[in-house]
Amino acid sequence: MINFKGRAVAITGAASGFGKEMAKRCHGLGAKLALADIDARALAAFEAELKEMGADFFTSVVDVSKYEDMQAFADKTFATYSDVALFFNNAGVEISGSVWRVSMNDWNWVYGVNVFGIIHGIKCFIPEMLKQEQESIIINTSSQAGLVSGHNSPLYLSSKHAVVTITEALELQLQQIQSKIKAFVFCPAFVKTNLHEAGRNRPAELSNSPDDPYYQTDDYKKKQGLMLYAVPNGIELDEAIDMVFDALEKDLFYIRTSSDNTSIEKRFKNILENKRPLFAG
Repeated sequence: MINFKGRAVAITGAASGFGKEMAKRCHGLGAKLALADIDARALAAFEAELKEMGADFFTSVVDVSKYEDMQAFADKTFATYSDVALFFNNAGVEISGSVWRVSMNDWNWVYGVNVFGIIHGIKCFIPEMLKQEQESIIINTSSQAGLVSGHNSPLYLSSKHAVVTITEALELQLQQIQSKIKAFVFCPAFVKTNLHEAGRNRPAELSNSPDDPYYQTDDYKKKQGLMLYAVPNGIELDEAIDMVFDALEKDLFYIRTSSDNTSIEKRFKNILENKRPLFAG
């Protein structure tokens, strides 16, 4: 694994969850920190922690779904630190529901953050990282959901499948040009983050109508209920980040936090045998 000491680490979704824990770890490894999040209040609270730790850092309030926000963050990062060892392209949101019943605002919000946020990060950081001519890393945050089939959260699953595919293509293209950048895709299973509370930062213009009856139905409540239960009961956050650094050390492209391959094997078996996915209740 590359040496982070004296080099910069840029992180989106940095004020909570994976981003916050990664920032603290990288500070401990001697890195300088460029931190972005849409939640200004949480970012300010984290700033106070970082100052007490003696970190070399700056923060930016960034909506990753907006290309101009991400470009401004990238510009500031390279102007401030010039050398980025790791870009953790991490911000993400979640909502569940039936494909044909969730609103277009739901689709636009989830895809804006989970898919276009990743695309914007790649577009804004990779060209400058290529100029560095030093070994460096980009980690795109997907999910175990990006490797399996499921019925509770089609918006989230499909967006995370997109992240896996984009990262696979990115890695192949970096190899094609013999770049010193390595791409990794982070596919965590359930971890104790606040992903299930992602709606707290949802833009008002993408909110659902209070008159939409679907969000009061048992179907929506049951589907969303899985995430509301599973995330707070997942593995500890520091354990998940341990697995990230272990994967980087071992050069494992798919960074996973679960060794249970059952759902992944089932999906690919269905593909290879051309079988219809079956609802299991």
